[in-house]
Formats: sequence, C-alpha cells, structure tokens
Amino acid sequence: MQYTIGDVLTFIGLIVGLLISIWASLVGFALVFPHKAEHAKAHLQNSPWASLILGAAVFVLGAIPAIVLLNLHMPIFTLAGWGLMLYLLGMMVIGGSGLALVMGDRMQKIDYRCSTYRGLWRSAGLMVLASLVPVFGWVLSMVVWVASLGAGFQAVFLSGRRRTPVPIPPMLAHHPVSNGPGDPPEFTV
Repeated sequence: MQYTIGDVLTFIGLIVGLLISIWASLVGFALVFPHKAEHAKAHLQNSPWASLILGAAVFVLGAIPAIVLLNLHMPIFTLAGWGLMLYLLGMMVIGGSGLALVMGDRMQKIDYRCSTYRGLWRSAGLMVLASLVPVFGWVLSMVVWVASLGAGFQAVFLSGRRRTPVPIPPMLAHHPVSNGPGDPPEFTV
C-alpha cells in the first residue's frame, strides 16, 4: 500500500487540529465554567491520588457501557452511547482545566510577569504537547487525563452537595479602579 503526500498531510492536519481543539477546550472550559474548574483544581491539589483512583473507576464504569451501547447498532442505543461518551469527555475536560489552573498558578510563582491568562494558556499547551512525546508522554498523558476525569467527576457531582467554600477565581475577581494621584482621570462618554 502506497501513501501519497496528500495522505500524509491529511494525517498531520488531523493531529494538529485535534491538538489545537483540545487546547482550546481546556482554556475555554476554564473561562466558561470557572467555579467548576476551581473545584477540580481544589480536588487535584488536596487529593490527587483519590482523583486518580476515582477517575480510573469512572472510566471503567462509564466507558464500558458506552462502548457496549455503541456496538449494539440500534439508533437509540448508539445515541445513548455517544451521549455517555461525550459526558465523560466533558467531565475530563473540566478536570483538565482544573489541572491547567494548578499548573498556571505554579508558573505564576516562578515568573512574576506571568498573568493568570498566560499561565492558563501555557499550562494547557504543555498538557497537550506532552502527549506528543513517544511512550513516556503517552503514558503520562493517560495518567493525567484519568486523574482529570476523577477531578471533573468530583467537581460536577460532589462539589454541589458539599458546600465547600471555594475562593473566587482571580479571573472573576473585581478590581476597583482608583483615581489616585498617579492614575490618569477616568473619562466617560
């Protein structure tokens, strides 16, 4: 079987598009669902091993029924299988955005010029690029995504029941504008 340059470019374009969409999903979920991402961040910081074990259990108990439903080849079961699979992926991305926030906070501690958004973008990019490293990166990314699934599960299902106080994310905190002696005057139209 011979491959043409079009086949190779299609495969490379698919991989690049997939990586960019995963990066955009991590950043987007952290910005659209900041409280859930903060809950996932808290779970990953406080109990990472519990998130990993819970993620493995949720993956086994959620992915096996989804695969069985997808292989029944009846439209209603196929739809239910895809719905379950997308729900698991959504929880995984919420947990991954929490992990990106954890990594972003650590980047801010290292580089004082790094803003919250820049730390989030960089850490999400590192999570995605780590999956490109052969063997070690693949195993590491599988562990990271399973732990993210556990943290996302806890953020979606357990954080609403236990009313644990989570600080307001720095992205949502209101910073009052002061017109002190060094600030320019504020103009309104």
